[in-house]
Amino acid sequence: MPKAHLLEAHPLVHRWDNARPPRLTINPGDTVVLEMADSSGFQVQPDWTTADFRTRFDPLKVHALTGPVAIAGAEPGDRLEIRIGAYEHKGWAWTSLIPGLGLLPEDFPEHHWFIWKLEGGRTRSFPGVTLDLHPFAGIIGVQRAEAGEFRTRAPGIFGGNMDVRHLTQGTTLFLPVLTPGANLLAGDCHAAQGDGEVCINGMEAPMRVSLEIHLHKAQPLAAPYAVCPNPLVPPRYQTKPWHLFIESDEQPREACKRVVRRAIEYLTRRLGVTPQLAYTLCSVVLDLRISQLVNVPTTTITGYLPEAIFD
Repeated sequence: MPKAHLLEAHPLVHRWDNARPPRLTINPGDTVVLEMADSSGFQVQPDWTTADFRTRFDPLKVHALTGPVAIAGAEPGDRLEIRIGAYEHKGWAWTSLIPGLGLLPEDFPEHHWFIWKLEGGRTRSFPGVTLDLHPFAGIIGVQRAEAGEFRTRAPGIFGGNMDVRHLTQGTTLFLPVLTPGANLLAGDCHAAQGDGEVCINGMEAPMRVSLEIHLHKAQPLAAPYAVCPNPLVPPRYQTKPWHLFIESDEQPREACKRVVRRAIEYLTRRLGVTPQLAYTLCSVVLDLRISQLVNVPTTTITGYLPEAIFD
């Protein structure tokens, strides 16, 4: 019979390293509930101010992960099937601006800090706005094939820091097994995030998640693959129109910057908030998408902002 397991967050892991022994070994078909820190590794607290974040936050401790979890019998060339169950948040999340990071570091050279109060499946912390939550783990991955320690920032064929916001409850994620046991790790949970995560953070939040893990022998996989349920956006957002900010450029990143700047300008005018707050809101709800890349040499980027968020 499949078993259920619980793995506490500590000791946290801050590097990929396939020499690290597993904290837990499970059988294929078992379920493991992971307690996960927020991306700061429990450094930040809901009563922090911007000054606290600027002086007390250690960026070398980000992307704190829970694991590794070994799957008995897993070998390179196999495939993991991870059925993602319910996420449970702790009632709060945070979003920050950090000098030198994000899509618009030249526009926002100072630290900024915002705390979200999470109420069930929504948050009303932002003035004039109600946001629906869609919690997911920004990092889910197996140990890399390469020996040595690697920072967790860059994703790859092993999964990792993909920040795919559709890895929510009901999604099934498939990952290649690259080392004996696979040794799964997860963390960096977000209560909500726009496609792009433009300011550097989504709604960063400590959570727990339930994962049912199956093993498919001798089924190699070139890179992560997932099947997610409809809808791709919160259903309430589909009840009203969307605002589209459209830009084209030979440099896709420059087009993205102009899209976000226009969205920031729109939000500051409509809501009467500062550009810092508008940028924060963009990071958790504005979706950046490639509309076309065939009309060489330009790429068109569209930013989608739901009208339904406005009170």
